[in-house]
Amino acid sequence: MDNHFQVSFLPWFEIGEPITLGPVNFWPFPKMADQNIKDKDIRTYLERYFRSYVDHRGAPVKGLTLCYHGDPDFRSLSDIEYKDIRNAVDACIFSYISTGVKAAVCANNRSMGPPSADVFQLVTQNFRLGSDDIAVRAGSVTHIWRISEIIFPKPWSTGGVFGSFEDQLLIAFDGCFSPEFPADARERLFRSLEWFRMAHMEAEGVSNLSRAVMMATAFEILLQFPRFGKRKHFVCYTEQHIAFDKFFRNTRRTHDLSMAGCWAWDFYEIRSRIVHGDLVPACDLIYKDWLTHLIVADLVFRECMMRSLWNQRLIGENIRSSAKELCKKNQVDPVNKIEEVLIRRSFRFNNVHEALGWIPSNEDYT
Repeated sequence: MDNHFQVSFLPWFEIGEPITLGPVNFWPFPKMADQNIKDKDIRTYLERYFRSYVDHRGAPVKGLTLCYHGDPDFRSLSDIEYKDIRNAVDACIFSYISTGVKAAVCANNRSMGPPSADVFQLVTQNFRLGSDDIAVRAGSVTHIWRISEIIFPKPWSTGGVFGSFEDQLLIAFDGCFSPEFPADARERLFRSLEWFRMAHMEAEGVSNLSRAVMMATAFEILLQFPRFGKRKHFVCYTEQHIAFDKFFRNTRRTHDLSMAGCWAWDFYEIRSRIVHGDLVPACDLIYKDWLTHLIVADLVFRECMMRSLWNQRLIGENIRSSAKELCKKNQVDPVNKIEEVLIRRSFRFNNVHEALGWIPSNEDYT
């Protein structure tokens, strides 16, 4: 009998309830270990191995999240299967962090910080029953240790504690794994989420300037920026798809723009200064008060992502049906204008725009 196995897991994050995204399943360990791991020897081995992962006080973490592709048989993953897991984790990271950022900004409470992407560290470990030896890969180097001799301490760079998954986002990302979903759109969407993850890692050595460039890259991939005229493309997107007639306006050079367009102009200007080696002092990354350009980028990227999922018909079918009913009942046309009003309300884009000071507060945007 082959006693070589593999396990993928998130050691620093315990999921509350099981989540399925396409072929990838997440569930809490040890809460569901007895139910989902029928092989007692594997279960016992994992219980022992997971005790090597300790919190800041040196105590074994109380819970972690197992990830598996298809059935929980702990087989070695193919490259495609591992990529599915990596993509599913990145989707969870985006949902959890961006939802937390939105809540903090809308509450105007900087203490409601979400976790960093570091708390969602994905570990894939090969193991062999009956052996105490374990191979630990760090970058390009592999180290051999005994389980009884090694501990893995929780990183200090795990960020805040406020965040939650948004069901409609998870349902949409689940649909991205469907065979019917266009492969090029799936690749673009998940590659943008990879850059979002990297922009939200807070380990030492990653500067805010680097994070700004990585977020700009996430936008470029998701919104299919052209090779030339990138800032113009970004500004035009925000003017056409985010701003509407209630937006406050300002100018950049001779251009009259909405406040969303002004932010896109400024953010891409910062990105260009960074990649061309210009001096960019820390104060230039402040948008206003405690809000940084990186925080605003999270919120705008969230809206862009949700609009992309909407365009792919992965989210908001209830909005489409409601818009059709309203048009038929009130004999108004076109339906897309009603849809846009419902999108801004249902996805709470207006709340974010108000919090950023882009539109007047306490108005009925109908």
